[in-house]
Amino acid sequence: MLLLKRTLICACLLASFNSMAAGMVPETSLLIVNEAEQGASMDVKNTDAEAQLLYTKIIDLPDDPKPGLIATQPVVRVDAGKTQRVRFVLKSGAEPLKVEHFKRVIFTAIPQREKNKVKVVFSQNLPVIIHPVGLAVNIEPWKDLTWQIKNGNVTVENNTPYVVRMEQKVKLMASGTIAKLDKTYILPGEKMTANAPTKISASEKQIEIYPATRYGYKASNYIAELN
Repeated sequence: MLLLKRTLICACLLASFNSMAAGMVPETSLLIVNEAEQGASMDVKNTDAEAQLLYTKIIDLPDDPKPGLIATQPVVRVDAGKTQRVRFVLKSGAEPLKVEHFKRVIFTAIPQREKNKVKVVFSQNLPVIIHPVGLAVNIEPWKDLTWQIKNGNVTVENNTPYVVRMEQKVKLMASGTIAKLDKTYILPGEKMTANAPTKISASEKQIEIYPATRYGYKASNYIAELN
């Protein structure tokens, strides 16, 4: 009986893994668009056993709608096991970019219709960072965020030209109080307040944050000073 249970668990895990691996798989977990190149490309592989339509959609975030970015082939047929290169074009603005911008891109695999068969549609939702000309790459931009306590609340301000990604939770070091930010990213020039269950004491001097790399992987926890 124990062996049977283990076999069933393994079979379920394998089925789950296969389901997640199906569909259109992008080559990386982040699309970086360099202003200097006026666009970018990303390879997307059809891991399914049949041809599918690849539907690409750019999502403009309400708090950072510009600059415009378009996919040159929003819908394209990709044969089984083949890789499609998707090209993105950055719309030219009146002035050069001064800070990074943030968007999302969704790759959706649309299977071929078959009579009397129900097929699952798979999507991959990836972040997009648009990087200005001449701006050096900063792999640890969270170290330059400004954290403060004002009127019993924790605030964070991003005075850098970089998009900073991190977990929503933050921890006050002295009390251990957990506060929560509204989003998992903070844009250049943006200021956010973290929600806490109680008023934060002005005696707090440090806060622990949980940043993510540009590609969304968890970085080492970072302790910032509270001003």
